[in-house]
Amino acid sequence: MMAADGDDALVVAGMAAALRPGGRLALSAFNAYFAVKYHADAEFDADTGVSHERTEIRSESGEPKTVDLWTGCYTPRELRLLLGAHGFAVDAVCSVEPGQYGSHSATTESPEFLVIASR
Repeated sequence: MMAADGDDALVVAGMAAALRPGGRLALSAFNAYFAVKYHADAEFDADTGVSHERTEIRSESGEPKTVDLWTGCYTPRELRLLLGAHGFAVDAVCSVEPGQYGSHSATTESPEFLVIASR
């Protein structure tokens, strides 16, 4: 979802600018609680809310390369505050699995949160 390098406010401001008044936003974000609880292969920086891990990717020809992944992680409260500060009304924050979106209450057990908001 949002940039892990502190540009979160700029990204959300851009989303707000792109929507007409009354426009709707669906946004997914990595669940910080899940990252701390289950993401054992990553290091979570509680100060920045960023999870760091190294993984292997492969080129089209199959050549392996180890790369860094930096993922911004969020709590429902942080998402509500961030979006609210940019004029969004948050309608729901739901716990979801990637590609399996629904309206389940936010928990520590899902890898992502789905935020539904309007401007």
